Parts: sequence; C-alpha cells; structure tokens
Amino acid sequence: MQVMSEEQRIAVCKTSVDQIYTMLRTSPQTWRNYLTLARSVIAHIDNTSFMQQPRRTAEQSWLIGGLQRLALIDNGNAEVPDISNWCTRQWATVLQREPQNVEALRGLGSAWLSRAQPALLRIHYVDGSSSSSGGSSQWCAPSINSIDDERQAALAVREAERRSGTADYVEAKGFLQPATEYFERAIAAATAQRVLSGDLLATVCSPDPDGCLGTVLIENARQRKRTCRSATHRVLVQASDSFDERCNCYAPRLRFRATL
Repeated sequence: MQVMSEEQRIAVCKTSVDQIYTMLRTSPQTWRNYLTLARSVIAHIDNTSFMQQPRRTAEQSWLIGGLQRLALIDNGNAEVPDISNWCTRQWATVLQREPQNVEALRGLGSAWLSRAQPALLRIHYVDGSSSSSGGSSQWCAPSINSIDDERQAALAVREAERRSGTADYVEAKGFLQPATEYFERAIAAATAQRVLSGDLLATVCSPDPDGCLGTVLIENARQRKRTCRSATHRVLVQASDSFDERCNCYAPRLRFRATL
C-alpha cells in the first residue's frame, strides 16, 4: 500500500473541511455527525508541517475557520472544547506571525465570545423571568420622534450599570472584554486594509440578549476617552439591524442598541 505524501494528507484534510463547510451551509442541524471528522482532521494536520508554513496563511485561516465554526455552532450548549481550543491555539500562532491578520483577530474574538455564552444565557433567563413577573429589566423601543429618547437611553445605561455588578454579568464581562478588544482590532485592521465586510460585521454583532457586550463597549469608550459615536460603535449599531434579520437574534436586541 502506497504511503501518502504530506501534501496528499493535507489535501485530504482540506477535502474533509470542505465537507464541513458544505454541511454548515446546507444541513447545520447534523453538525454532531461531523465532530469525529473534525478531530481526525486535527490529528492528521498536527502530524504535518502545514500550520508552520508562513506562506500558507490563507489556506490555514480557511481550515481553522471551518473547524471553529463547527466547534461554536451550538452556542446554547457552549463550545466543543477540544476543537475550539485547538482553533484558538492556531489563531494565536497566526496572529503572532501576522499581528494585523483580520481572520485571526476575528477568530480569537469569537472564541472569547463563545466562552461568555453560558453566563449570557443565565442572564437572559433571569431577566426574562423578571420581565414576565412584571420586572423592569425589559426595555421597550422608544419612538423615533419622541423627545424622551435621550432620557430613555440614559435610563438604559444606568440600568445596565446597575446589573453589571451581578455575578453573571461579572463573569460574562470577563470574557466579553477580550472578545470586544479582538473584534475592535479586527474592524480596525480590515478598515485599514480596505477589506471590511458585512460578514465581519455580522460576527461582531453576534446575539447578545442582555446588552453585556454593549456595556463592555461603553466601559472601553470611557477608558479610552471616546464617545459612543466612535467609528467602531457606529459600525456596530449600523450592523445590528441587518444581523438581526439574518440570524434571528433575541428580541431584546433593542436594549443592546440603547446601551450603546
């Protein structure tokens, strides 16, 4: 039996990842059936020099991105740790080699964001229960022409600050802080390279049902003496409507915008 060369093994791995991409587009509900395939790809790739070849960054990013999308597909039940951690390590390697690599910055941001999901879901459950029992944590969208818009926005900010001291919010912000920083760097790098895309914006505006990411962005803005009209924040707000339609985000997204 003829032994495959390293390039042949890499080609087989890329074919397997292409199958994963196809599944993600056409039948994402079957993702669990592809975990064994993904782990096989990782095992074989680790036995090649593929990830250490600096001239193959685009191919590496494509492969890592496909495996990460599989690992993070079920946010409701957090990540698939072994695959996700492997992808995070590979993104870190790419970023060390190319500090302005947009895909690596986005990948690391997504990794941190996924770690916040359990806390975000607990927050959403608690706030949803509070709302259904008559609590005040659920905010309504203000009228576009209302003279109370600024007052309601200020109230939303104060409410977010009040909630930010709870245990789940502290945990979520611990993960959202680095996620936000990586996403901001990704947007800045993409803008500088003139490759800013709607796909990147959609990733940055991933569902955040209770405004935690918005709270972190406010804190970043204050720390850096910026206003909510900075370029990054304008991009986030402008992208939120289209992302909501594409990904069927939680209804409380309006509070995310108010928090910003």
